[in-house]
Amino acid sequence: MQNVIGFPNMTSTLQVTGIQIGTFPPGWEYPRHHHHLYELLCCLGGEVEQEINRTTVTLKLGDLLLINAGERHKTTNASSMDYEFFNVHFDLDDLDIRSLLGTASYRLISASEAAHSGRLSRYIGEIRELTEQMPSEKPSDDGARLEDKLLLQANILLIIREVLALIRNQGEDRMNASHVTPLAADAAHAIEERLSLGLAENLSIAQVAKELNMSRSQCTKLFVKVYGLSPRQYISRRKLMLAKELLVTSYLPISEIAERLGFQSASHFSRQFRRWTGHSPTAFKPKHQGNAQENPDLT
Repeated sequence: MQNVIGFPNMTSTLQVTGIQIGTFPPGWEYPRHHHHLYELLCCLGGEVEQEINRTTVTLKLGDLLLINAGERHKTTNASSMDYEFFNVHFDLDDLDIRSLLGTASYRLISASEAAHSGRLSRYIGEIRELTEQMPSEKPSDDGARLEDKLLLQANILLIIREVLALIRNQGEDRMNASHVTPLAADAAHAIEERLSLGLAENLSIAQVAKELNMSRSQCTKLFVKVYGLSPRQYISRRKLMLAKELLVTSYLPISEIAERLGFQSASHFSRQFRRWTGHSPTAFKPKHQGNAQENPDLT
């Protein structure tokens, strides 16, 4: 008797920028700023104040803080102790994750909640060990081994997974920002569904807004509030994900993939794909596809 469990295809992309573990003295501060990445902070010693949209949050030993993309924030060590920290800026193109992260300007996870996870301290500890082994000046350069970079990325994903689980456990009543109403969520999902179905048509947000009896600006604001990125960014990321999937899992020629994704020509698609990934579509295709064609049982 055969028993096979299948898992869904996963083509999500993780962008990790600026992983840092370090110490700052009393009186140190980083000026108010914002960026289009999620930021995760963990206090490893001392304490620090984070001012997020004029709201001040104090992180103490073991606390974690997740700051939503686009939120203005400022960091200050107002205590008399050194502030030790772990910090990472990241982005994910998975819409379900972005929808969960985008419902609050920030999430504070207490040390007791983090300890309840039982895994966060281990993952952060592995990252600390990795960073100690890397060149102190520029650990992201070629001085870091490929397998270490993969292990670093894997630990970041595991940390994000634990943080997402803790956020779900906190419940909606503990969100510290404007709540996304069911009506707004339904509208954003309708926009996303129309954009997704119309990728080959190159639908504009103005067309979608008209179909849904909304203004263009209202359509965009709702989408950004729920998904954390603009409709245009969503279309680009969705096309990139589908392009990767078709290149890896099908034997379609580049011209047909380009047509399915709404590009005017194969050359137009190739130029855009190179901008997205740094590689041509042909170079991205697996080298073993020819062997798979000869062995149809390899699926």
